[in-house]
Amino acid sequence: MSAKSFDIVAYQKQDHEAVCSLLVESFKAKFQSLVTLEDQAIQQLLMQVWVQNPYSTSMKQFVAKENEEVIGVLSLKWKPSSSSLPETTPISLAPLIKQFGCFNIFKFLTGMHALEYPPAADECYIDHLAIRSSHRNQGIGRRLLAFAQQFTVESGFHTLTLHVAHKNQGAIRLYHKLAFEVEQSKYNGLRHFWFKEPVWHLMSWKGTKLQSRREHH
Repeated sequence: MSAKSFDIVAYQKQDHEAVCSLLVESFKAKFQSLVTLEDQAIQQLLMQVWVQNPYSTSMKQFVAKENEEVIGVLSLKWKPSSSSLPETTPISLAPLIKQFGCFNIFKFLTGMHALEYPPAADECYIDHLAIRSSHRNQGIGRRLLAFAQQFTVESGFHTLTLHVAHKNQGAIRLYHKLAFEVEQSKYNGLRHFWFKEPVWHLMSWKGTKLQSRREHH
């Protein structure tokens, strides 16, 4: 099935609810391994904890939209410059604990921290990429990855990287087709404990590959 017409545009604050809904749908198993909450409650928790700054100087989020509906999301981040001010918004824990329970909040925040990765200088990192289930296998993920590669080159980064669990062989095959290579594979104790996925691959794509393909055309 081919992808219908859609646009890739910068994330806006009004996309927040739709993006959180998409992330819960796409990473449902991961969220459910952390908290004993229904999907709607997980979405509400994510909306309160994960607040995106559209004016950030060290990350950028894009959404794929079809008829104004969010059908995909891509989040990129890189190492902040030494002069950048902190961009994180303090989280008020008391109301979250009251609403979702202390143990759920502890596990959720600890699990999310286990997924954190600090990019090196000249590295652009795919923090997450997700496609709505009704629109998968239509080439949207491939286009978002190609968009990320283009962004990497145009922004002056040398490398585009991402993490993927060893179990996710379908995604790994797609990344290989787009010239990503496994940079390193290693056991991650925290991710194994929280997500039951012990081995993770750091895959990378070199920006010079896009330039090389252009020179051959």
